[in-house]
Amino acid sequence: METKRVRVAVLLGVVVLLAAGSVSQAAIQSMSATDLSTSFTADDGMLSILDDADIVVENTLGQQTTYTQGEFDLSSSLQVDTSSGGIASGSFAGGYLSFADSDDNVLLIGNILCLDLSEVFDGLLVAQGEVEITGGTLESDFVFPYGDIVQITFDVRPSSISDFSADFIAGSTVIVMPVPEPATICMLSLGGLSLFRRRKSA
Repeated sequence: METKRVRVAVLLGVVVLLAAGSVSQAAIQSMSATDLSTSFTADDGMLSILDDADIVVENTLGQQTTYTQGEFDLSSSLQVDTSSGGIASGSFAGGYLSFADSDDNVLLIGNILCLDLSEVFDGLLVAQGEVEITGGTLESDFVFPYGDIVQITFDVRPSSISDFSADFIAGSTVIVMPVPEPATICMLSLGGLSLFRRRKSA
């Protein structure tokens, strides 16, 4: 009887692993777009990135799919200008982010939770932030309902900026990756702690 239970447990474990493997094959590792027209207007504090571009989607196996002549759209507003010493930095929030294909089908869309910009060199700004995914044809392949705006690189034209008191334009590159939601991270941590306690007690 005990042997049967062990066999069933092993079989269920194999099924779970196979299911996990099939999910990971379809899972998105990252989405990116390059050379995007970008503008910031100081009057209303709006950052806008809107341009036609090739949308590159890479899965967890390293395979890439390119949606040629797609469109990337991002809009967010400045909350706090934290610039100092001639070095530009600021916190943005609200607005949205979306990837679309050449037929205007939305691949992925979400609400921007936060976006922090900082100047790393003269004329070069880098941003990182978080987005909550709300829809799109690739939503199910994004695995988690949240994403990291891993990096937005701004090549400011024609020169550098010292704060967000004036308008500027730039060319940008955007990379977005899925991340577990906070509750999932907590559950994983608790699961690991529980496993550690079981091993310790054994």
